[in-house]
Amino acid sequence: MFLKCYFLVHQPPYAADTIPVRPVGHLVKALGFTVAVGAGAFAVAVVTDYERQSQRLRNLFERGRFTNFSGRNWRDLTDGDKCAIILVGANLAIFALWRLTKLHPFMWRYFSNSFASKSLCMPMALSVFSHYSFIHLALNMYVAWSFTNVVVDKFLGPDQFWAFYITAGVVSSLFGLAQKALTRSSVRAVGASGAILGVLGYTCMKIPEARLKIVFVPGFDFSAQSAIIGILLFDLAGLLFRFRMFDHAAHLGGTLFGCFYALIGDDLIWNKYGSIIEQAYRSLKKN
Repeated sequence: MFLKCYFLVHQPPYAADTIPVRPVGHLVKALGFTVAVGAGAFAVAVVTDYERQSQRLRNLFERGRFTNFSGRNWRDLTDGDKCAIILVGANLAIFALWRLTKLHPFMWRYFSNSFASKSLCMPMALSVFSHYSFIHLALNMYVAWSFTNVVVDKFLGPDQFWAFYITAGVVSSLFGLAQKALTRSSVRAVGASGAILGVLGYTCMKIPEARLKIVFVPGFDFSAQSAIIGILLFDLAGLLFRFRMFDHAAHLGGTLFGCFYALIGDDLIWNKYGSIIEQAYRSLKKN
């Protein structure tokens, strides 16, 4: 869930970063950034995956004898475990930065997504790892921890996962900005929900028969297919009736990207686009 930051005080904490809501035409810049981030992230992922398969990077994460909280060696963890730990760690680190009052002007400008901010593009990516509230952080990381292992170990692998996750986050930010541009809203949003819903949407499309549960509601479960339908309908209703608690546009963007990637994006982006990148990389190495 994205945390919307509403402030009723005379001087909001992000006042120094606030500008009038941008013209709708600035969405073209945001769209260009989204395409660039997605293309770049998947290009890097294809190259690192190629090198990994060539066993040239197999010791990248094994050189240190790090241990996790259970005492197991880092090298003994699955790729899914490693990605989950890194993801949670990155979000915790940025949450810690929010505790430093002197950094608030910097954090509001670069780590909150708004169509009324001096910075438009970078926050689209950085806000995906940003949480101002501990409860918001805890809930998002619980869901991320629950699904990351499955997606990485069973479907995507680490390199493709990171490209997918970052792209899903930026796509969700783009949807959020589009809604703010059309409604002329200066509301700011932070949180990993869009990217996480991308992961959830992908998983539900790949394993529609899986059974899911809601935290704190014991004895009640439902199919992944029902979950994704319910999420889409809920966020569509939120947009139509303008519910203000969640950033429904961003949620919808992340979920739709996850569904798209599960249906055709995997083949279109990873296989076809990835094949072009890999061939270019091989040619570059030969030269």
